[in-house]
Amino acid sequence: MWVALARVVLAALVVVVVLVAVLYAVLGWKVWHRPVAAARAWRECRRPPAVRTRPLEEIALAARRLGCRHHSPPPCQRFAKAAAVRQAYDKALGEACDALGIAHLLVVLPPGADLDAERGRVEWALDCAGMELGLPL
Repeated sequence: MWVALARVVLAALVVVVVLVAVLYAVLGWKVWHRPVAAARAWRECRRPPAVRTRPLEEIALAARRLGCRHHSPPPCQRFAKAAAVRQAYDKALGEACDALGIAHLLVVLPPGADLDAERGRVEWALDCAGMELGLPL
């Protein structure tokens, strides 16, 4: 009984392998590529999303450090250093806004009064969201 069943299963397996080989030879890889790609996409969508930002504590620490250097610069600070600190502070504020889901225009606006106003609005929004920046308001 078991021998007959094993022969039937083996014969069916041989037929399937031959059929797959013939279809592959006739149709090529493109037909088999779609199911494989669909299986990979399904597996990727089931994975948890990767963390794309730093922890919020590190972002807040960097924003506090740069905010103090931006709002209270040392005397006789060079313009290039002040511009670099401002850019780094804006980047830290933008990263904090992205992590908290707050809309901002810090990366779009050119340096000037509009950027300063946007920076003040972002600082206020982050303060309202609970991120203490330690700034004199």
